[in-house]
Amino acid sequence: MSEGTLGDVTSSRTESLALAENLVRSGSDPDQVLQAARIFALEEHRERAIETLRQGILAHSRHAGLLTLLGDLLSRTGAFEEADLYFRQALESAPTDVEVRFRHGLHHARQGQWQAARLSYQEVVRLDPGHVRGWVNLGLTQAEVGERREAVAALLRAVTLDPACAEAHSNLGVLYAESGMRAEAVEEFRRAVALHPDSSEAHFNLGWALLAEDDVEQAETMLLASVRLDPANAESLYALALLHLKVGGNSRAVAELKQAIEIRPDDARLHYHLGVAYNNQDAVDQAILALESATRLNPEDARVHRLLGVAYDKKELPARAREAYRRAAALNG
Repeated sequence: MSEGTLGDVTSSRTESLALAENLVRSGSDPDQVLQAARIFALEEHRERAIETLRQGILAHSRHAGLLTLLGDLLSRTGAFEEADLYFRQALESAPTDVEVRFRHGLHHARQGQWQAARLSYQEVVRLDPGHVRGWVNLGLTQAEVGERREAVAALLRAVTLDPACAEAHSNLGVLYAESGMRAEAVEEFRRAVALHPDSSEAHFNLGWALLAEDDVEQAETMLLASVRLDPANAESLYALALLHLKVGGNSRAVAELKQAIEIRPDDARLHYHLGVAYNNQDAVDQAILALESATRLNPEDARVHRLLGVAYDKKELPARAREAYRRAAALNG
């Protein structure tokens, strides 16, 4: 979800922090306090930013900017109840302030309060129909509450206002893909990659969509780029492994799945497909270990038990194989 920025600071980090401290010392002007807090936050001195805002609010208790930024920073730290207090005060002071409404929407979204977030973003775009990030986030929250058609309309409004908004194109692609509009999804993902070539997520989305279209070569190119841009992107590693399993590249799939499991050890899907890759190689002992891990993580997946039964059969463990097949049959009803 688009968070926006806290402000632009172009000087070096040391100079920025010195500037912020000077602003704090120079007096009680609320705009100076706000600027100082933004600098501290941008330079990852969040606690100093929060302290600065608390002091500023003591002198300017109804300044919407100070209240909003403090609420936003507290929300980012997970102090949601305290953040609520400052957002309420900000809204009382400036009920038509677009930035207050936008940050309040982000606060709700962080907590998974999608209906409340949707209402905040609806108010943002009512107050400012040209607010691109407002339309993007409205679309995302509408999708979360099941308003798919309205979500598409909001995202289309965002790209009409700003054709270079990669996030809007990317999320449009997701909605199109979920609706079975594969060609349209691929086109939106291509636009997102062109607009944001350094985005691992954009390359993943395009690679996943191309894989669904059986365009293996292009899909592999996009997914490899996604991993290169973010080696910790477990979903891209998983997608690459599925691609290599699809074309018989079991050794590559094993390597990718092992790397993904290091990042996300509790993901049952990864252990299951590692078991598939090992089973395809007749590496029975490794397959059993991977599949047993998958059953511990997700004991309700019938396909894991079924493949585990196959592996036990290969290992000539008939009693274990029968039990695995029995559990698979029971889960399938």
